[in-house]
Amino acid sequence: MPKEKKYGPVFLESTVREEWIDYNGHMNMAYYILLFDQALTNFLESLDLGVNYLQQSGKSMFALENHVTYQHELKLDDPVCVHFQLLDVDSKFIHYFMRLFHKNTPQISATLEQISLHVDMESRMPARFSPETMTNLLQCLDDHKQYEKPRELGRSINIRRPKTKAKS
Repeated sequence: MPKEKKYGPVFLESTVREEWIDYNGHMNMAYYILLFDQALTNFLESLDLGVNYLQQSGKSMFALENHVTYQHELKLDDPVCVHFQLLDVDSKFIHYFMRLFHKNTPQISATLEQISLHVDMESRMPARFSPETMTNLLQCLDDHKQYEKPRELGRSINIRRPKTKAKS
């Protein structure tokens, strides 16, 4: 099955650059976030919620919280792609999930789960989406329900320890 049918549309394709490589010989974690952020920008642009929206409406999206998993390292010149899946929306928030792949393999290199808030840039306070924007977001959400639920969704961070047996 093509990844697009399983994980959502691709909103970014790129290649790992030399300046992104750290002293461990793989892509530094900061650049995973950069790629996810660029994919989010492309998603927002696809719904007319990007820079033109900011300039015309005075509203924008702010990231509130995210969780990143790093699963397989990426190296210099690796081709990559980011799949985007909208998970939930309400009048002020969007919740989404992205998967970063080495473009030529089925292995996920990293994931990002994030919630963003719609903000009035003048007051710097939360703002409700317009009815038209809500319609577009809800249509996108409905379209994205076909994709499988991410196994990393809602994970917490901790050190996993084996369960010890109770002493009798």
